[in-house]
Amino acid sequence: DVLLVQGKVKELMEVRDVQRLAIEPEFKLGDAALQGEDMMLVETLVAPRSRLIGHTLAELGFRDRYKAIALAIHRRGQTIRDKLNSVRLRLGDALLLMGPKTDIAKLRADENFVMLQEVEEPSLRRHKVPVALLIIALAVGLAALKIMPIMITAILGGIAMVLTRCISLDEAYEAIDWKVIFLLAGVLPLGIALEKSGAAHLIAQETMRLVGQFGPTATLAVIYLLTALLTEFISNNAAAVLLAPVAISTAAGMGVDPKPFLMAVTFAASTSFATPVGYQTNTMVYNAGGYRFTDFMKVGIPLVAIFWMTSIYFIPKFWPF
Repeated sequence: DVLLVQGKVKELMEVRDVQRLAIEPEFKLGDAALQGEDMMLVETLVAPRSRLIGHTLAELGFRDRYKAIALAIHRRGQTIRDKLNSVRLRLGDALLLMGPKTDIAKLRADENFVMLQEVEEPSLRRHKVPVALLIIALAVGLAALKIMPIMITAILGGIAMVLTRCISLDEAYEAIDWKVIFLLAGVLPLGIALEKSGAAHLIAQETMRLVGQFGPTATLAVIYLLTALLTEFISNNAAAVLLAPVAISTAAGMGVDPKPFLMAVTFAASTSFATPVGYQTNTMVYNAGGYRFTDFMKVGIPLVAIFWMTSIYFIPKFWPF
């Protein structure tokens, strides 16, 4: 007989042992595999802009690709009882996964998932701490004293970390956020194009035409709002890169220092509060709390407004026009 049950994982495992049951998930996993000391259970969320969205586990070849087995799918307060293999994944779906510790640990760095349960910390090379601190101090110190540019000292510091075996070459490679690298590689040319083509200057002119007569503070407020709106739907990196040329052109047209405008772009790009797709933490609570899209707007929009007013008041005081 096959029983369909629901409960906490720990309790299910206790029932399995007491009642002599065998867990039989979608992929016909034998009970012996669940008893291995190397196996662990974790809960993950399908991240924003994940490649998993819209696909089934079967289409993805999930078990072969991630070396993990999906035991359950939780969607907006309900546990899906359909065949897991045929369920099309959505943003914010919670997956209960089982797999070897080494492979589960790799999921934490995968951009398609948001890990809800902490993975065990890797063993630390404590005897390398003094060496690592010395390298960091040299990298920052040489740049602070203007002996070498920060870009050069950072690269040399990274190489020194590997050569002194503070980190391995594989760890160094995995530490690079390739998503951000490729994002900036694609967006930076767009920002340069905005500046070179005159589009940034045109947007700046229109901005000054509409609010320039009210002074630089009003213009600063408009640029902040434009960035805050854009960052709700694209990454904060992309929003900052796209609006930076506009901020610089606007400041140049008004004959003021561009620094306060750039600071407004920097702060506004980090205020992704009004949508569940603005940032990963939003997505984490979106599914777990059973929230609606409008719930984020109700709380997020006033929060963005508070940050907007606070920033417009304090930015000119720290970075005068």
